[in-house]
Amino acid sequence: MAPKTLPMVETLATHQRTEAWRSDAAQSLDYPILFWVTRGQGRIMVDCRMRGIGPNTAVFIPPHTLFSYEMFAAPQGMVVSLPRDESLGLPRRAALLKATTVQMQSDAAGLIDALARELSELRPGQRRAVMAHVMMLGVWLDRALTEQPQEEPGKSDRVLRRFSHVVSIGHRDGKSLGEFAADLQVTPTHLTRLTQNAVGKPASALLQERVIQAACAALRDTDRPVQDIASKLGFSSPAYFTRAFQQHTGQSPSAFRKSRRSA
Repeated sequence: MAPKTLPMVETLATHQRTEAWRSDAAQSLDYPILFWVTRGQGRIMVDCRMRGIGPNTAVFIPPHTLFSYEMFAAPQGMVVSLPRDESLGLPRRAALLKATTVQMQSDAAGLIDALARELSELRPGQRRAVMAHVMMLGVWLDRALTEQPQEEPGKSDRVLRRFSHVVSIGHRDGKSLGEFAADLQVTPTHLTRLTQNAVGKPASALLQERVIQAACAALRDTDRPVQDIASKLGFSSPAYFTRAFQQHTGQSPSAFRKSRRSA
């Protein structure tokens, strides 16, 4: 769940258990998030680009960025959900960074540990101290980016990045894939070819996964009636929403809500 005014630090395992839906399905958040992987292997999709991840890897994901991830081999790590506050100086673009030196690894782990400790203790000046730790994480990311510049996106990557953003913010509008493609000034066929080549999924599947993620979050975190959620997400009827939701999750909306509330 989103941090309100303070960040949240949790283990990778805890984060995976508490997610609204599957981590390997396309999702996006309205706040920044940092993954710090210390053990295990996996892969992550960010802005419709698939990358491998391993030990001592940091992945920073800004708000409204489409992503998914799969972890293998008993992964360990931390996840830092951050407030959306431009004054903190966090990167504006997604970044995947390998901590190649012991010093880099120690600095990242130490900053996250210090942030977690500060959050666990109610002391005077907690908010200022927490935000100072977050700003230092931003400094760590900036320094790592200086040492490991990210590749400049090509034409196809720029289209995929824009698709990632418009789906992240416009998934509630009930738009068709054709309408999203028109916004990007490409054809649905071309857009699907790009996503299929980049992440092995058609563009329509990424859009559907993002909509279902939003539905799961609404069912888990609110008491809004199912029909209201269906309408908000652009479904023509509650029955159509229920069929689509059950097809993707294996549960009806009401059964999903009940299982998450009792977990």
